[in-house]
Amino acid sequence: MSETADVFAVVPVKDLAGTKSRLAPILNPGARAGLTLYMMGRVVRALKEAGVGDVCVVSPDPVVLGEAASRGAVPLVQRSVGLNPALEEGRARALAGGASALLVLPADLPLLDGEDVGAVLEAAGDGPGLVLAPDGARSGTNALLLRPPDALPFLFGPESFEAHLGAARARGLEVRVCERSHLAFDLDTAGDLRRLEQTGMPHP
Repeated sequence: MSETADVFAVVPVKDLAGTKSRLAPILNPGARAGLTLYMMGRVVRALKEAGVGDVCVVSPDPVVLGEAASRGAVPLVQRSVGLNPALEEGRARALAGGASALLVLPADLPLLDGEDVGAVLEAAGDGPGLVLAPDGARSGTNALLLRPPDALPFLFGPESFEAHLGAARARGLEVRVCERSHLAFDLDTAGDLRRLEQTGMPHP
């Protein structure tokens, strides 16, 4: 636990009314909300299993925040609009709390476990720099660890993996890439949901 005491984690979650819109053809709004809450809970549990003591869920949705609190995470009401601004709110809280490293994980990683989080933490080491975990297409960023927490601006969005890599290199930061199958699998489409079902992993 001691080596992760200075690591703060931020998990951003959208308003449940608009979550996972690409699954709308096959899941009704209630089912999409339930799936989002399930996956968020799994991410929070994985962080706790890896020894990350301060796990913050930032969201504008009171249901999300209530569920986060029930799972031992710190709920943070999002005042801004958008993903990167939400993460800035989480970063400000981490810096105010004395964090020396910040780990960002999306809430839609249904296979994530404590070993996956531990691999990111191990890759980070103790020195300055960052760890990136790409999605399966090596397009998006499915984990970002920054040491110190303000080492890099958040550039989540299209082609964010290359955007984060480029920004880090421009600043002369050491970059370590952590590739694991569970980290690479984010659930956005009907095809992703079928792949999840094929793993036999329980889900709502």
